[in-house]
Amino acid sequence: MIAVPTPTQSRPETRVFRVEELLAHARAGRIRVPTFQRGFKWERADVGKLLDSIWRGYPIGTLLLWSKVGPAGQVMVGDLTFEVNEQNQAWFVVDGQQRIVSLVSTLLDRGSRADKFDFDFDLVTGNVVPSARRGEPATHLPLDRVIDSEELLAWVDDNRAALTPEQIRLAFRVGTALREYELPAYVVTIDDERVVREIFERTNSTGKSLDVSDVFNALHTPIDRQPAASLEDLVQRLRVRSLGEIDEDQLLRSLLAIEDRDLAGELQRQLVDVDIPAALERVERAMDRVFGFLAQDAGIPHLRLLPYQGPLTVLSAFFNTFPTPSTRARRLLTRWLWRGTATGELRGDGKDMRPALEAVRSGAGDEVTARGILATVSTRRPDIKPSEQFNLRYARSRLSVIALFDLRPHDLRTGEPIDVVSLLNGHDDIVPPIVTHRPASLSAAETAAFSSVGNRLLYSSHGEVSVLTMLVAAARAQAEFPSITTSIPPHVLASHAILAPAMQALYDDDLVAFVELRRDQIDGATARLVDRHAEWNHSDRLSIAALSHEEE
Repeated sequence: MIAVPTPTQSRPETRVFRVEELLAHARAGRIRVPTFQRGFKWERADVGKLLDSIWRGYPIGTLLLWSKVGPAGQVMVGDLTFEVNEQNQAWFVVDGQQRIVSLVSTLLDRGSRADKFDFDFDLVTGNVVPSARRGEPATHLPLDRVIDSEELLAWVDDNRAALTPEQIRLAFRVGTALREYELPAYVVTIDDERVVREIFERTNSTGKSLDVSDVFNALHTPIDRQPAASLEDLVQRLRVRSLGEIDEDQLLRSLLAIEDRDLAGELQRQLVDVDIPAALERVERAMDRVFGFLAQDAGIPHLRLLPYQGPLTVLSAFFNTFPTPSTRARRLLTRWLWRGTATGELRGDGKDMRPALEAVRSGAGDEVTARGILATVSTRRPDIKPSEQFNLRYARSRLSVIALFDLRPHDLRTGEPIDVVSLLNGHDDIVPPIVTHRPASLSAAETAAFSSVGNRLLYSSHGEVSVLTMLVAAARAQAEFPSITTSIPPHVLASHAILAPAMQALYDDDLVAFVELRRDQIDGATARLVDRHAEWNHSDRLSIAALSHEEE
């Protein structure tokens, strides 16, 4: 029988680790992987998404570490081996192995490494990209050179002649972002390994992501917070996830879907035998995973930009059933979300999602289920209609803003990347108009252009100088002094879909041409964005692994 630890023994210590600190602890042998941990399961794409999430400042989950004495000898973390001394207080990874191994194996400077851990940062596109190893351009910054400031400086010095000043500044920002990114963690101190094994089994057999209440329950001690007692309470708890606010009606639909109830039925009758606190806990866990899927897989940075709310019902039911789906299953879900958005088949409040929910309830595996959900929308690419009047209540306008987000906008004043998530979490107009006073005597088509996304900027409107004034000044400087760096560098302008022809229009004082050119540029970017995620021409067939599983 397992001895019940006292609350003072088992209460987890809350800590925050910067990435550079975590890597230093790993090199010193303080980070260990227990023998009962599973092997490394992530694919290269998963590692890349983790690094991209850190660069963008997205949350990547909480670590759970077990504090105990670590013996001297060889310590393996992934495919790295360290010779270390005894540690009086080593940290054994209970939850977070895939993330820690990815960071250690990718970012620590060493010789050869497995392909899945070999990544660069493309200083031209601003993306984390797989390393080609041979024949790489000088603008590809190896990520194993960014954690050590001296190494990064040496790399910049070696490649300075091939880099622009903006690219050099970006290289240093990448280093700062990765070094100083903070990971929250719970550190548990307890002697009985059986209890830690129980925590591990609860985490990895159910796929649930741990939070402090899971840890306390696993250690048989009182939790430090009560579960959500109402939908209103759950809204407040989900708000801190940094992906925006979800309304109570949507959470109720998700609860009914997870509990396999009729979304169109009479509410009291549907909930008569439901354990509400337990159901709310399931909804919270499922929505956590949905938020991660939307941000990291589907390219939806915020709930304010989700074109239709209905898919949340299906996604919450799916991630409740499959907490840790395969990369292939997540990719099929991404196609479903974007294809159904492009065709308009996912519009509505979720009550028309019965075919997709039936796929979730089929009892099949994660990939087969995801393919069944995908089969509920058309595979034929529709014409992506040009944007019309801009209004964030419209799905088409939200797609345009996602396209603007995908350009990774930079601040027009400082040239620094905009913290778009913070901007979206605010209550201001996140896409204010550029031209606030239209020219007189406009045709109907010209008036429509000023009401389109071409006259909107993903930007904070605060400041003494208007955006239009800054842009006009930059256009004049660029035209009159082409050999001198303008007040707004071209890459910063391009991050807002403002290219040279549009700047020439501003110089010519042709505001109509400016907004029309920019509208067309954003429309093109939006169509490419939809096509990239919808993958219309890709095969939707099951993988060999899924087919083999079905045959068994």
